[in-house]
Amino acid sequence: MTNGVFEVNGKLSKLPVTEIISKNEFFDYEAKYLGACREVCPAEIPDALSERIVAQSHKIYRHLGCRGVVRMDYIIRGEEIFFLEINTVPGMTEMSLVPQEIKASGMTIRNFLSNLLG
Repeated sequence: MTNGVFEVNGKLSKLPVTEIISKNEFFDYEAKYLGACREVCPAEIPDALSERIVAQSHKIYRHLGCRGVVRMDYIIRGEEIFFLEINTVPGMTEMSLVPQEIKASGMTIRNFLSNLLG
């Protein structure tokens, strides 16, 4: 799972969680760059689990003193959430995960960037 977070006027975003489903045992180079995975946004998981992931992302964002937009990656085992890493310079191409989450939230990329840059 992955979740983008950004802050505008002191308020953290509530972007939908994205589920990455790899055809391989691991999310490796082939899965990531050669199309051996599919990205589902919003993730097809219970709302309560999605809300917990977003809350965890917000907590980490604040604790680390992040600014701008970041993306956090997780592994989910049952109901347990395991934080893997933070990407402080997430991709912003049309195919990248954060822009997909922005679009799924109902925002345009233009609106997102205008809000982010103030």
